Amino acid sequence: MNRKVKIVFYTLLGFMSIMIIAVGLFMYKVSYGFNFYETIPPKLIINPIENNVLIFSKTNGFRHGSAIKASLSAFEKMAYDNNWKLSITDNGAVFNSETLQKIDVVIWNNTSGKILNEEQRGHFKNYLETGGGFVGIHAAGDDSHQWEWYEDEVLRARFSHHPLNPQFQKATMSLEDIAPPLAKELPINWDREEEWYMFETNPREQGSNVLYTVDESNINPSGNIPLLASGKDWGMGDDHPIVWYHELKQGRVFYSALGHKGITFQEVNHLQLLENAIQWAGKFN
Repeated sequence: MNRKVKIVFYTLLGFMSIMIIAVGLFMYKVSYGFNFYETIPPKLIINPIENNVLIFSKTNGFRHGSAIKASLSAFEKMAYDNNWKLSITDNGAVFNSETLQKIDVVIWNNTSGKILNEEQRGHFKNYLETGGGFVGIHAAGDDSHQWEWYEDEVLRARFSHHPLNPQFQKATMSLEDIAPPLAKELPINWDREEEWYMFETNPREQGSNVLYTVDESNINPSGNIPLLASGKDWGMGDDHPIVWYHELKQGRVFYSALGHKGITFQEVNHLQLLENAIQWAGKFN
């Protein structure tokens, strides 16, 4: 092997090695995150007599940057219109008993990875089970959070994958529960594009109330990745919940798998869905 051929060979080998390592690190981050925890809580100005909503957007895993950015301005306008007191942070130390007792609704805004340490998890669990409100958006329902109680009791669904060919697909959502307040001003049939999540367990079978299902007829559900992920070439079938809610002891839980793209937070129906969810979870109406 002459010198030029060796240079080309080792250059290609080095490039392929870097690509394999990069993909591996990305896959690990998406599935498990690179986790870190804050211990000093942020300074929030909270008036306990108001309707207090906490937006929590911490990501130790994949960060839906455009969605998080777009959501914050949308939530600020929503809070102004409804006279809510809004607090925004990525600091997990906000999950302490003193702060949480003043909060009516916590929104996990495309959170990912193991975002709370054990003490903070204990405070959040106690908050929710003793009457707090929770709204989870999109990545708050993925498999990176590494917390069995959260998956089994809060989400009541185990995430499997999302389609990759293509990643974003158009489908029709159907409203099941037409009774207010969660269905207020929402369409019975809702056509939209999304990164549709597939779940290994059905929240309906775990006692959740399903607000919207999605019709898989026109969805290619495959999330297989050559050499990296197999066995992901399936959907949930005729019953594919995509938005659901339930009570958890004294607390209220709402989860929506919608919200991957920033433009989602310009959709009138999506904003109405989230407004309804916050009103319900916080017992504001």
